[in-house]
Amino acid sequence: MELFQLRYFLEVARQQHVRKSAETLHVSQPAVTNAIHRLEKEIGVPLFVSSGRSIKLSPYGKAFYDEIQPLWDSLDSLPEKIKGLQPRERVMIRLNVFAAWFIVMDAILEFQRIDPDVCFNVTRSEGQELADITVFTVNHYRSRKRKAGSPFVCSEEIFLAVPDMARFRGMDSINLTDVADMGFVMISDKMYFRAICDGFCNVAGIHPNTVFESDDPDAVRFMICNNMGVGFWPEFAMGRTFTDRILLKHIEKPLCKREIVVEKHDINSDNIHVQVFYEFLTHYIDLYHRQHNGVNWTSLA
Repeated sequence: MELFQLRYFLEVARQQHVRKSAETLHVSQPAVTNAIHRLEKEIGVPLFVSSGRSIKLSPYGKAFYDEIQPLWDSLDSLPEKIKGLQPRERVMIRLNVFAAWFIVMDAILEFQRIDPDVCFNVTRSEGQELADITVFTVNHYRSRKRKAGSPFVCSEEIFLAVPDMARFRGMDSINLTDVADMGFVMISDKMYFRAICDGFCNVAGIHPNTVFESDDPDAVRFMICNNMGVGFWPEFAMGRTFTDRILLKHIEKPLCKREIVVEKHDINSDNIHVQVFYEFLTHYIDLYHRQHNGVNWTSLA
């Protein structure tokens, strides 16, 4: 019993006509007839009986058809089933993240719950031309020539994290001069955010006593939360984890803000997922900060 015999049998059973079946199968009529006769000889019973100018299934043929058809359907769909076992091709989005690490990572995790076929390559590199989306920061006080493409910019307030002690508990806001005598936990001067913080201190006229510095934001956050010194606390990068151990104060003088820029590049313009994630990320940050008394979005021309 060969597969082509079963195929010819099923087609003749469907059309109940040998010539029409041969035309559908693109073979000669004798080829179909011979295949059916060989199948009947092998099984030992007639599968068809004459019915006027056409034929129909015999009782044996009907029983044989009922057994073979489901098997043939399963066999016919087998290539697609096997193909479906292959891992689906994952779409890569390349991110270059210089700022807002906490909120960007949260957005990535949330997005992957929606579309698990998208994966991310997250780096911190000066080679922006290799990224689909770059997230970086600029000093709120500086003007910056914007590139074409209207990147989204968020003005973010930077808090001062201080120990939970009587000296600070009654204060709604703080001046940097109020902590000039305390040790500062700072991000490394290799990071642009450090230049922003140093600028705040210069405006306030203080020279911070740096007791710890690192290029790892998590290390800085850990040291601040363990009361190793006061420190600047950008919510995008630091988040609200462990803030029950410290007090976050608005800085009244000088005004301490920075701009978070989310910029999409056109190096991979055929990847529609980049545009989708870009819109998701900007909306995610917008929504997050609206829920925490918000920040203002600006679309730059």
